[in-house]
Amino acid sequence: MKTWMKVVLGIVVGISVLVGVIFWLTGDVTKAGEEFFAAVQNDDMDAAYALLSDDFKAGTSKEDLKAYLAANALDKIKETSWGSRMMTGGVAELEGTITTVGGSKIPLKLRLIDSEAGWQINAIEKDTAGFKTAGSDRDLPPADKQKQLFRETMTIFAQSLSDGTMKKLRDNGAGAFQRQISLEDLDKAYEGSFKFAGDFSDIAKMSPVIDSVDVGEDGALNIRGHYPTKPRTVYVNQAYEYEGVGWKFLGLVYRVGSPVKN
Repeated sequence: MKTWMKVVLGIVVGISVLVGVIFWLTGDVTKAGEEFFAAVQNDDMDAAYALLSDDFKAGTSKEDLKAYLAANALDKIKETSWGSRMMTGGVAELEGTITTVGGSKIPLKLRLIDSEAGWQINAIEKDTAGFKTAGSDRDLPPADKQKQLFRETMTIFAQSLSDGTMKKLRDNGAGAFQRQISLEDLDKAYEGSFKFAGDFSDIAKMSPVIDSVDVGEDGALNIRGHYPTKPRTVYVNQAYEYEGVGWKFLGLVYRVGSPVKN
């Protein structure tokens, strides 16, 4: 056998072994994804919900999960196919298609985390239909959802200031946000803002102007906007993490008179 042919065959064998190792390592990950959709197909929401991570459950009830699956045609599943499998430490991703009983194929991505109970689903991302912008904007929520997130967060922020504690804001945050900062530390971070509770209650009722939106390299969604208040404009930067079936609050910074510097 010629030397170059030996090299080519060696490479092919090497690739085959590598693929085999990847599929072996991600076997339990794939099993978790398949078990989840099998439970959904059998209308066993208790079993499906049990396969979710604690962070997922913290912001999503069984009823929320069932409503999301129904709204996105993910409640009538015929089969699943995972064409891409990635694993980094205790985090894994499955990307593929879901085939519905009607024959439609839906692109889907699952993010899973390794826990004491095994692999659990931490996020479900369904590719959005319709026109898309090239580049990084592919992962951005639509404009109306951006504005909705911004307004809802400002409303909760204003309510928390009125309550004299940031508990509501923290309770609505992503699991990572709640783990990284205690209520005491969050209250301390915003202690200078409590005296402006009335002002922010009025601001939260206004329609914000969204200035820019992007998804950073860390996967965080950043929304920058402002409120054209008089005599000075109030600028607000908000950050979110995709968790469960949607974007969850990570942080909020505001500044009066000039934009917030990143």
